[in-house]
Amino acid sequence: MSFGDDLDRERAQIMRAVRRASESWAEAMRAHRMAPPDAGFGARLRKLAEAAETEQVAWEHAHAAGLLWRPVPGAEKAEPPYELRPGTGRRGPAQLWERFDAAVAALNRAITGSSAAAVADAFGELGEAAGALADVVDEPSEEAMPSRVRGAA
Repeated sequence: MSFGDDLDRERAQIMRAVRRASESWAEAMRAHRMAPPDAGFGARLRKLAEAAETEQVAWEHAHAAGLLWRPVPGAEKAEPPYELRPGTGRRGPAQLWERFDAAVAALNRAITGSSAAAVADAFGELGEAAGALADVVDEPSEEAMPSRVRGAA
């Protein structure tokens, strides 16, 4: 067993973790694409947060192993699924959605480059933002209501 064999085995293990994280992320995104507005919105946000956190860890390990992210040209113009876009009646505090929107934009910028560390950081911020939203959107409070509904009587 040589150092090179150990390194190859470690990289293969990291790439399996990256693939699993990618599958989890894709599943979480599909759940938002296919979803009607309902009480399960918070659970979908929680799953998205968890998937982003899994991506973060996988890409931190990839970076530590010297691996690079494969750039996605044009990703800076990508939009999240409809229910996660501004102007669609999203429930929750505006400042949390502003943080989420900024995190989406940062992730889109990061994935146009090759830095695994930048991608990991961006997934981490998106995970934190989605998690903060998940904590409040299914609460039956005025704060969790869409901003266009609040104060309307």
